Amino acid sequence: MIFINTQKQKLPDVKLKFEKGMFDEAANKGKSFTAWLEDYFEEKGIEPTIYKGMSKFEMIKYRRQLVKSNQPIPKNAFEMALEMSGIRAYGDKTDLVGKFFEVSSNSILFLEFVANTIFAGSIRNALYPDFVANMVSIDALDYKSIYLEDTEGDRRTSRVNRDEDIPIKRVKAGKQNVSLDKYAIGIEFDYEVYYLSPLNLYGMTLDRIGRQIGVDETNDLIYILQNGDGNGNGLKAANTDTTVTSGSIEKKDIIKLASVLPSGYELDVFVGRKAYMQEFWDTLSNMQNPSAQWGMTGMKLPVGKDWDEDVVTADRFIGVDSSSTVSYITNDTMNMTEMDKIITKQKVLSTVSKRSHFNINDSDGIGCLDIEH
Repeated sequence: MIFINTQKQKLPDVKLKFEKGMFDEAANKGKSFTAWLEDYFEEKGIEPTIYKGMSKFEMIKYRRQLVKSNQPIPKNAFEMALEMSGIRAYGDKTDLVGKFFEVSSNSILFLEFVANTIFAGSIRNALYPDFVANMVSIDALDYKSIYLEDTEGDRRTSRVNRDEDIPIKRVKAGKQNVSLDKYAIGIEFDYEVYYLSPLNLYGMTLDRIGRQIGVDETNDLIYILQNGDGNGNGLKAANTDTTVTSGSIEKKDIIKLASVLPSGYELDVFVGRKAYMQEFWDTLSNMQNPSAQWGMTGMKLPVGKDWDEDVVTADRFIGVDSSSTVSYITNDTMNMTEMDKIITKQKVLSTVSKRSHFNINDSDGIGCLDIEH
């Protein structure tokens, strides 16, 4: 659920006091508190961690790679701040939530603990990290959407002789002001249970909340692939092919899906409902050596993801060239409210929210296989 730090790191011999104003300063600079701490530690003469300059999105992806290769996970500045404050928040044996509030200056660290745990959960259960070409972090609530309004003919170059003029073709960049979508939820806990819960158990609850945010964001991505991001730049009819036999998936249909995009594009990841994904995988399993046989074609074998949500059209696979098609625009943090203690009801209430949006860079990179036709 949570990354466990297995690499021993010597803590700096510096006494630091964490204050609420630090959290506010980070927000004013459009940074997560973790990213702000990386800069703050350097100002205090503490050697930056390997994560300095990384977004939260980049840091989590990097840590996933370390886990896959069985490498130790270095601490980031926030995790070092926890250890410097004597708070054990990760692992099998953790402190209680109330540990954050024994010293008033440590309460600010609790907000970031909640934000980081939910943010990590939102990526863990989402598909979009496999679909997007890049993540763009902005310090605002909206941005100018940019995509090319061109055709294949617009892009084609011409062979010219020395004494000939170079033909001019105008390629327009469509622009639209787009607001980041806000994914928000309020969390209410029983007062006593809240403070007496072990942090790793409490973290599981936060992780579950984050996972749902990841589901909601993924649903928005799939909707945008089919309908566009507001600029009429969703799936093109020309990029849709049909199965050989309606209602079933054969070996040739896998080839059709892989080659559905125009020349110069490769559909390498796609999504579909579980029932048809099972047929897709079954068709692959019937091949004697699918990897070797597929490699001879010179095409990439698309990676399929099952997603049983209503946003996925039941009789279609929809996929992308993940190297260029979609950008993920975000403020790269989880916004937290202060804890509101409802003493009379013995409740603790807080709200968390995340802002993001998906931008279609090139609709030629979106493809579809129609299974029932």
